[in-house]
Amino acid sequence: MLCFALLAHADENALRQQIRNIRRYNPNNVLIVLYNGGQDANFGKALCRKMKVMYCPYSRPLQKGKTGRFYYDVMRWLEDSNVNYDYLVYTEYDVMFVNYGFEQMVESELKDHDGLVKLIRHEKSARRNWWIPGKTMWKEWSRWKPFFKREDFYGTFNPMQVYRRSILKQMLSVIDKGMLEELFTHTNVYALGEMLYITLAKNCGGRMKAYPKPSVEYLRVYHRIRLEDAKEASLKPEVMFVHPVKDAEVRDWIFNLKK
Repeated sequence: MLCFALLAHADENALRQQIRNIRRYNPNNVLIVLYNGGQDANFGKALCRKMKVMYCPYSRPLQKGKTGRFYYDVMRWLEDSNVNYDYLVYTEYDVMFVNYGFEQMVESELKDHDGLVKLIRHEKSARRNWWIPGKTMWKEWSRWKPFFKREDFYGTFNPMQVYRRSILKQMLSVIDKGMLEELFTHTNVYALGEMLYITLAKNCGGRMKAYPKPSVEYLRVYHRIRLEDAKEASLKPEVMFVHPVKDAEVRDWIFNLKK
């Protein structure tokens, strides 16, 4: 069973469309947990009750570029609540599905692995490092090194990371929670989630795998998904999701896409 950890902070109409989009393209009784990263403490609560979506009570306001704790809070709450699932998907408010097959792909790709990500970086040295999140981690490495207990770290891209529940349970069992909370409070690492979870998984012996390249062609970092991009992606069965969907026109077209 897939469980989607969904980070959102505003626009309940967009959230409603996204919840329906997730369920439409993943019809086999998936779970969705909303993490409210916005300033309005009531955002999404009534909608979650109406749409039978779980609301993470560990939610808190998060700053742009500093949303790294969201996935940790969700996985921790799921374990505290003894919620049963097989895989936890890291997703955000600007990801939408355009084709079926994600559930089957996860099962197939993770048959002998513990995590599925867009790409796998191995950061061994701060020298000649051009990756912005990695550069910010190296600046604070004296703080993070005692937490990770290693000389290096790994990196990926935040949206659509997928981890087995079994590896997440191992990660939670070895985390120094007090140290991590202190780091969360004081860190200026940008896009921390792109390094924190994959490195912790590696520390626990997690076997990580990158998505098949064609499937993440429209999982973009900077350039928003235009309407023509969404239409193009929808015609490629190997492309199951697109990111980032920022415009209402694009979101509405995807929501009304007939398959």
